[in-house]
Amino acid sequence: MTGMKKNALAAALGTALLLSLTACGDGEKQDTRDPQTVLTAAAKKTADQNSYRTKRKLTGPGGTERGEYAFTRRPDLDERRTWRADSKGEDDFDHTIGVGQMLYTKRSADEMRSYGRGRHWSSTNLLREGEAPPKPEDVQKRAEGDLPVLLGVLRATKDVQRVGDEDVSGKKAAHFKGTVVLDELAKYKGKAMRDWLRESYVKDHRKAGHDRVEIDVWIGKDDLPLKSRESAKGSKGGTELTEEYRDFGVEPGLRAPAAKDVLTDEQMKREIFEKAMKD
Repeated sequence: MTGMKKNALAAALGTALLLSLTACGDGEKQDTRDPQTVLTAAAKKTADQNSYRTKRKLTGPGGTERGEYAFTRRPDLDERRTWRADSKGEDDFDHTIGVGQMLYTKRSADEMRSYGRGRHWSSTNLLREGEAPPKPEDVQKRAEGDLPVLLGVLRATKDVQRVGDEDVSGKKAAHFKGTVVLDELAKYKGKAMRDWLRESYVKDHRKAGHDRVEIDVWIGKDDLPLKSRESAKGSKGGTELTEEYRDFGVEPGLRAPAAKDVLTDEQMKREIFEKAMKD
């Protein structure tokens, strides 16, 4: 072998060795934390965010519902747009904005023509008349959405496992999976989630005929969830809910509808009464 060929071979081997060392020394470090540590970090990181958006799809015995939600903690607001396929296969669209205990619902063209003098929104106070305001610890902020409940349920589950690393919308994510046994969750007394949220979760799934729920969650390198999936089968059929999360901390620009464009419960009752008297 000539000296020139030897030098070229040495240079090539040296470059390969350098690339190998660089990949081992300066590449991404493997996350060796156990599942519960990652889930706890994700719960804290999510709670620190003032806002986020989610796109969801719910499939069950009643058909399919798609939704696009936005949440903000300060001020306490959420906006939900949902589409459900009706019996004719056409989308039934709902648009709501929640502000604390007030819920604003976008009215249809038929409703505006019937009463309300063209107002685009109707309002409902979710706090019933004569009811005492809920305690602060019993209030789930709008910005929280359902994500903290999902993370809390998984943190209260014993057999959560790391499935592997996957790409979610072009981002690296750790995939975790757990089986939630409702009888076990009902007895849970830890700090992973508030008692009333745990009881509500168990009650809702039992009402649907479920005794266990499979939960998958994909958590990004920054400890923020990117995607989740809940699936369950029971006496009333199977359900699957998939959500994708984005725009954590990005101001969504949510606002309550202008007062002049809102028909309150009292105004609606008065207009319906006046119309009935005329008829």
